[in-house]
Parts: sequence; structure tokens; C-alpha cells
Amino acid sequence: MNYGNPLQRIINASRYSLDGLAYALKHEQAFRYEAVVLVIVCTVMVIVDIPALQGVIFAGAWLVVMCLELVNSAAEKIFDLLTEDYSPIVKAGKDMLSASVFLGICFNIILWVVAIISHSN
Repeated sequence: MNYGNPLQRIINASRYSLDGLAYALKHEQAFRYEAVVLVIVCTVMVIVDIPALQGVIFAGAWLVVMCLELVNSAAEKIFDLLTEDYSPIVKAGKDMLSASVFLGICFNIILWVVAIISHSN
């Protein structure tokens, strides 16, 4: 198979990714909230003058939450295509996806609490 010019493939893939981000920002409320949290986290890091490596870890950890939210939202759309009727298996799948986002948020809370406690000592 000929997939064309490698540079064009990268450009197309980037465009599709940006389309996905734009869709999520427009249509997914949880993703919008998480984007606002990312802006707040980055703003706090600049104001508090957090070291660069620590800042990358904090921002990266929150970006992982946003990635999980994108996967969660995409998979929920697939589940919704499968059936409009209640299904315990579909519910379990959606709940597990939601749990992945929840665990990512819990990790971020722990990360910030540990950073604040260690900074105050």
C-alpha cells in the first residue's frame, strides 16, 4: 500500500488530532473543565515559580487526565452507537472508563498534596 508523502501524513494526522481536540472542547463538558484546570495549573506554576522539571511533571500528569477523558468520551460514543437500551455490560464499560479518569485525578491530587507538604517542610 502506498500511504503517500510522509510529511503529508504527519500534517493530516496533526489536523485530525486538532479536530478531535476542537470537538472535545466544543461538545464534552468534562474535557472543557479539565482544560480550564490545565490553564489554572500552568498559571499557578508560573506565579509560584515552580522549577521547570516539577512544572513539566505537574502539567504532564494533568495532560494524562485529559488524554484519559478523550479515550473515555470516544469509547462512550462507540457504546452509544452499539445500543440505546440499558445494558449492564455497557454500563460497566462506561463506569470503568470513568474510573480511569477518576484515578488520574486522584493521582494528581496526591501529587499536589505531596508537593505542598514537602515544600512547606
